[in-house]
Amino acid sequence: MSKRKNGARLLTTSAPADPCSVILVLHGGASDSTMRVAPTSLAALRLIPVARAVAARVSDAAVYRLRFAVRGWNGDGADVLADAGWAIEQLAARHPGLPVVVVGHSLGGRVAMHVVQTSPFVVGAVGLAPWVERTDPVDGLAGIPLAVIQGTKDRIVPEHSTRAWLARAERAGAHIQSFLIDGGGHAMLRFIRRWHRLTADGVVSVLAAAAQPATRR
Repeated sequence: MSKRKNGARLLTTSAPADPCSVILVLHGGASDSTMRVAPTSLAALRLIPVARAVAARVSDAAVYRLRFAVRGWNGDGADVLADAGWAIEQLAARHPGLPVVVVGHSLGGRVAMHVVQTSPFVVGAVGLAPWVERTDPVDGLAGIPLAVIQGTKDRIVPEHSTRAWLARAERAGAHIQSFLIDGGGHAMLRFIRRWHRLTADGVVSVLAAAAQPATRR
């Protein structure tokens, strides 16, 4: 486990002896909150079985979870984006040369869709009920594989609320796979096995796409 000065923590789920890839899992939060993320935070705990499901499916991947220092996006997302950037740098140092895929739920999905555009180590992202706004950046998505998994009964981040950003991302050159879970909600508790399976499938597909000849500009 690694700890940032502000309290963010990088936690290990799976550490094979000779990994071929790295997966970073990001939990959700709130639009505005400076509350510290406790070890007992439901948002953080919810991603433990997700990380384990990915580790079970992608057995040659090193899988980690990031616990943000604070719960909120808070305007420009500076704090959570900095935590994610720190975690990715830590992982790049531990596993030089390995591709990194970021998996994020809700606010974590928004962070994932940002860092995949800015980090040279991240090759793709998986968004679970990702909170993305119409005006969020897409300029760095050319050739980038993304998988997006959403539930039709999500009242926190309704599926239709993400369509404008996803359309912009696709026009910018992102390669997007979208999956809908009929009756699935934001907490990913109903049809939990389907959420886990599709998440692991998304990671596999993103890694496979990223291994193809580079199209990123």
